[in-house]
Amino acid sequence: MNSNVTGGARKAAKVLIVEDTKTITNLLQVYLMGWGLDFLDAPNGAVGLKRAREQKPDLIISDVQMPEMDGFALCAAIRGDPKLHDTPFMLLTSLKDDASRQKGKLVGASAFLNKPVSVDDLRSKVRDILKLPATKY
Repeated sequence: MNSNVTGGARKAAKVLIVEDTKTITNLLQVYLMGWGLDFLDAPNGAVGLKRAREQKPDLIISDVQMPEMDGFALCAAIRGDPKLHDTPFMLLTSLKDDASRQKGKLVGASAFLNKPVSVDDLRSKVRDILKLPATKY
């Protein structure tokens, strides 16, 4: 689903991290260093939707529980936008109940990871979604 290859040259994939805690945003960026990704960030779903529409990221990683617009609503909005509807969307949350996981599937999340996130699980899912080489971290 990564459209970053043009004329044989690979452009850096854009990853939008939507998270209301800056420390977690920074930590996710550190976890994903080494693949030459371009990171964008947003403090809530409303700003995340605006940035997604402006920047057209290759992957969105979003917290669920945020002010203004939560991750479920953001994912639903992305899926409802004709220009963004096929953008891979990963939900991160401290919610561990089956109902939350089901809601994530219903709104169209590509992946669902629990906090605290396992570095290996995060890297594996991002690598698979963006079709990145396995040896780059």
